[in-house]
Amino acid sequence: MARMEYQTIRLEALPALATPVVIVGFRGWGNALEVSAGIAAYLVDTLPAVSFAQMETDACYRYDESRPVVKIENGVIKSITPPGGRLFAIETPPGENDLVILIADEPSLNWYRFSRELVDLAHRLKTPGVITLGSMFDNVLHTDRILSAVTTGSGFQGVLGRHRVIPINYHGPSAIHTIILEACRQRAIAGASLWSHCPAYLQGITHHGMMLQLVRLLTEMASFSIKTDALEAGWQALETQIKKLMADNPKLEGIMDQVRKKQREGAMQDLRQHGNGQGKVINLKDFLDP
Repeated sequence: MARMEYQTIRLEALPALATPVVIVGFRGWGNALEVSAGIAAYLVDTLPAVSFAQMETDACYRYDESRPVVKIENGVIKSITPPGGRLFAIETPPGENDLVILIADEPSLNWYRFSRELVDLAHRLKTPGVITLGSMFDNVLHTDRILSAVTTGSGFQGVLGRHRVIPINYHGPSAIHTIILEACRQRAIAGASLWSHCPAYLQGITHHGMMLQLVRLLTEMASFSIKTDALEAGWQALETQIKKLMADNPKLEGIMDQVRKKQREGAMQDLRQHGNGQGKVINLKDFLDP
């Protein structure tokens, strides 16, 4: 059993892995169209994953912001599930890097302590790199496959360049993803934060097409293999439904024309507030077949 020295991570065992790349997917902010946490969950569900640690909820979350979910039946408490997350170890075939996957609700407390401890754990496991995943709403189409990234400055530039990932230029409030990268930089561990750009005019779906693009990049960055049949089938089904919706609903085509116009003008930007009160966001849950 591993020593229990961390305050934000509860280790149940320290797995024996070969050069595991750490991949982090948070739920909540930075998880537009479920791409970020969705990819992390896909890796865990598709590959032979074993849980070996969990986040310490009291150390990482404000419960007035991320409230525990309670299940009550006939006046009796059945369960209470607090926010949190788990770390999974994945052993891959010879010649590939093993993986450590974190799937978690985005922490609201102790960002720096959690980041230092996560990276310290990665260092103990002899990781060659840490990759955090994020997804944002932007002025893009659902057929676009735009990824951007920030790195610690070493380790991933070549593969990001080959995949035409856009280097980020930004000055403003930070996400926890960048705090994790800074912890990596201080420990001389290669780090990258990948951001998927999702169409602001669609909500209420999981963007399997963007997930497929992201997983193809991840397999090269982290040197592992995985079947993508389920993602491909999910995207084909979603694309068929969107095409049908466009044929039946001119409103959506009009919104897409506006996006194309903005793209021609070179206006790719974060549109988290796009369409609020303007009638420019379509929740596909209202239209797509279950």
